[in-house]
Amino acid sequence: MSLFIIVNVGATLSLLAPSPLELPAPLGAAVSGYGAALVAHPLATKGATALALSVSGDAVTQVASREPERGDSEARGEWFDARRNLGFGAFGGAYGLVQGALFDVLNESPAVAAAAAALQQEAAVPDRLGAALVKTATMQFVAVPALYFPLFFAVVAAVRGYPPSEAVEYARAQIRPLLLRCCQVL
Repeated sequence: MSLFIIVNVGATLSLLAPSPLELPAPLGAAVSGYGAALVAHPLATKGATALALSVSGDAVTQVASREPERGDSEARGEWFDARRNLGFGAFGGAYGLVQGALFDVLNESPAVAAAAAALQQEAAVPDRLGAALVKTATMQFVAVPALYFPLFFAVVAAVRGYPPSEAVEYARAQIRPLLLRCCQVL
């Protein structure tokens, strides 16, 4: 998901920049086309972007590591697990839609505006940066634990064919270190 973060940071910086960023012609055209798609069909574009980044990110990871996840393709002697890749795509697309809708809510939230105004007044943080900080904190400390992790573990369990008891056991074993990582951004 690091590419997804880079794209989002780039988009945020372009919002903060006093003038549009100048990009080489082919990249500029691609960014303009993507921007037009975001305006015309925001949720569909965000969901498709998340799906594409999830599928490509997992494919690169599998090819680079050539170490399949526990029992998925290893038992079949394959180095690329298409089922796992499909699972990452399903998860990425679904969560991309959820996250896109949640950001739409946050963009219109009076609470976000009030928190950004408080940051501007108390810490001299520019208004748009304050809003971005508030939205990022909301996603990192609320949405990820409450939405992202449950959806992720449900998709992993379904893709791997875990029975419910094994799915819960797997999630319990993974959740504490993941929640701690969420807090390590500080």
